[in-house]
Amino acid sequence: MTVLVADMIRMLNRLKTKECGYVIATFYKFVHIDQVDLLCIQVQQVCDKNKILGTILLADEGINGTISAPRDAMASWLNWIEADGRFDNLSLKFSYSPAQPFLRMKVRPKREIVTMGYPEINPAKITGTYVDPINWNKVIADPDVLLIDTRNTYETAIGMFANAIDPMTKNFRDFPEWAQSLANQPPNQHPKKIAMYCTGGIRCEKASALMKDLGFAEVYHLKGGILKYLEDVPTSDSKWQGECFVFDGRVAVDHGLKPGSYAMCHACRMPLSAVDLDHPDFEDGISCSRCKPTLDLNRAARFAERQKQIRLAKERGEMHLGRNPRQKHAKPKV
Repeated sequence: MTVLVADMIRMLNRLKTKECGYVIATFYKFVHIDQVDLLCIQVQQVCDKNKILGTILLADEGINGTISAPRDAMASWLNWIEADGRFDNLSLKFSYSPAQPFLRMKVRPKREIVTMGYPEINPAKITGTYVDPINWNKVIADPDVLLIDTRNTYETAIGMFANAIDPMTKNFRDFPEWAQSLANQPPNQHPKKIAMYCTGGIRCEKASALMKDLGFAEVYHLKGGILKYLEDVPTSDSKWQGECFVFDGRVAVDHGLKPGSYAMCHACRMPLSAVDLDHPDFEDGISCSRCKPTLDLNRAARFAERQKQIRLAKERGEMHLGRNPRQKHAKPKV
């Protein structure tokens, strides 16, 4: 049994989901990769062979992905990537879903495995200081620490660490401008220490490399991100508030890493609570209260046609591959 498979089994035993459902693996590593296109083909073949679904991005700077499969298929993937040798010390988090949260398998070559728009920033060469989840509470309790959430507004809307700063970015490409504005403040107004976090660790690792490049000396980031924190830190000790947005059919997970309580708007991609689903402006697959006032009529018509095709496919007993897998909680209007 490989180390990665052993880690997966420990997680399943902890969640008491040993025999059924789907294991979800979220992983990344900043490492130089030669022949990215060839590796894309190899990874796609391994995933197809084992009926694994999800998304994996590959670039010169490394690997980043989230995939889902039954236990045995996931074990086959973990054995393969561990045997490859290039991905030792892979940042890897596991969670669980009773249903397959993805529709297809996509392996894509990219310029960056997490797009910040600054490919010259290389976390494999310089980055902030990792903080293990069990030590995170102590770090962020320091009054000299500025705690920064490096995620986007649709993610921060449903959960954050207490007292964290929200840069209010709509895309990770917006973060460098916000970071530069912080760096442009007079030196006596600079935070003495910075602590950063994100969903799985990859964005805050790259953001911490940027902050170091901008001249901030003491920069920390949460190893494994929120997902690892929610896995390792007991609820009774947690400083996390709300749920954690994830990029698959679960929409969000709670402190037990189980599917949370949110759905998603197909039009604007914002997470929707039960209250949002009952709002008059919510139309399944078409709009919600946040986007209805500005929704283009042509887009609304396309969404309506799409929902019609989804309904017809369901009546035929088929799955519409174009459906939004994050709408499992959506309540159609009567």
